[in-house]
Amino acid sequence: MKRKFSLSLKLTFIVVTVSAIIILSLTYVNISNQKSFFEKNYSVRAIALAKSFDASIAFHDEFNDTQKLQNYIKNVSVSNPELLQISINVPDEVDVDSLKVYVSSDEDLIGNPSDEYNYESYILTIQTNDDTTYYSITDIEGSHLITVITPVNLSGEIAGTYEMTFSMDKDYKVFDVQMRNLIAISVFSLFILIFSFLFLLRRFVVKPIFVFRNAARLIGEGNLDTEINIASRDELGELAVAFDKMAKDLKKSRAKIERYNKTLERLLDQKDEFIGQLGHDLKNPLTPLVGLLPIIRDQEKDPKIKEHLDIIVHNVEYMRELIFKTLQLARLRSENTKFDFEDLNLKDGVDGVLESQQLYLREHMMKVENKIHKDVIVWADKLRLAELFNNLITNAVKYAPETGGTITINAKKEKNMVTVSIKDTGIGMASEQLEQIFDEFYKADKSTHEMDSSGLGLSICKRIVEKHGGRIWVESPGPGKGSTFYFTLKLVDTK
Repeated sequence: MKRKFSLSLKLTFIVVTVSAIIILSLTYVNISNQKSFFEKNYSVRAIALAKSFDASIAFHDEFNDTQKLQNYIKNVSVSNPELLQISINVPDEVDVDSLKVYVSSDEDLIGNPSDEYNYESYILTIQTNDDTTYYSITDIEGSHLITVITPVNLSGEIAGTYEMTFSMDKDYKVFDVQMRNLIAISVFSLFILIFSFLFLLRRFVVKPIFVFRNAARLIGEGNLDTEINIASRDELGELAVAFDKMAKDLKKSRAKIERYNKTLERLLDQKDEFIGQLGHDLKNPLTPLVGLLPIIRDQEKDPKIKEHLDIIVHNVEYMRELIFKTLQLARLRSENTKFDFEDLNLKDGVDGVLESQQLYLREHMMKVENKIHKDVIVWADKLRLAELFNNLITNAVKYAPETGGTITINAKKEKNMVTVSIKDTGIGMASEQLEQIFDEFYKADKSTHEMDSSGLGLSICKRIVEKHGGRIWVESPGPGKGSTFYFTLKLVDTK
């Protein structure tokens, strides 16, 4: 089973996701820019310090006074507590392609090679006029260090490099506090944004949708006077106006349909009255014909005249059946027709019908199986129920193969109803036939049973079932594959 998510939840998820991405991205960019600012600041300080060294070294006859230069470096290191180490590297007399430490705040490094500080070792560069300053950033056990390599410039010539290592811990402590504050502000802003959006969403979107939903339910229940009061000048307001107009149009249409239904009911009543009167008028002259024509036919000696009389008798019988069923159909439509309901054993009722049709079934080589359980008790009119089964069984026999067939009758209990099924092995039906089979005067096979069926038997069955408070329908796999008629009756609780 799929889980349902409300529209507000979906929109909230989308907005929260997009907002979180934007806010976190801006926070990350801000943090990155802040870090870049620190690094740039230290590199600028290192370049300024290098320029002051250049002036000092030139004052001391270049590199001749090593001790003074060493003392100067120590003084600079002491006056700049963030400067952890400062060294001056000069070309090695032995290997002119490499550098060695000439003076340093860490005297243990003096004389050691400094080849690893060539320009390829550093990831960031700063252009200073025609010279290039290289610097790298190193994290050592939680400490933030930056090492800057910049050229020694003596009278316009490059004489070596300055190597300065700074600690950025102090600034990073401030930065960490700022970063936490920034993240806290970002999260707080995100929550404010979410709650603001939820409030606005519920007020301007979700609430009108609930109004539409409730109005749709009321209209679906038939209350077409329902109005949607949404004071909004956007699409929802336009939809509310269209919705109200639709309800008014439906109300007008319903009024027209009710008038048409009353007219139709009146016409149907008039039709039934006309059919009833016509049936009586036709029945009177047919009655003597039905009685006298068989006698005349039996007394006739001429074979040809006798054959014509057979056709006349057959047609008169057909007319009598048609009139009888037409009158019966009209009576079933009338509200004045009363049914005598009682508790009936369904199996016994079907057995009685089969016994009365035993000869008819044998003549047509039909086998009938009554599989209804003996404890099924229904609330029904005994005579009407027998007529219902008679019509359905006769219909199954009428459309069975000439070699006979099988009819299976069964019943299944479903809550307070029982579903009866009558399955045959006859000609079957196509889908378009299934939709019309219960229409008046409709014949499933008009070519082979022109005078054997009035087309009213199944219509009578439908009205009998509806008078019992049930429904009737038919199913068929297709032509030549048989059919199964189903109908429901009220079940009597025998517990």
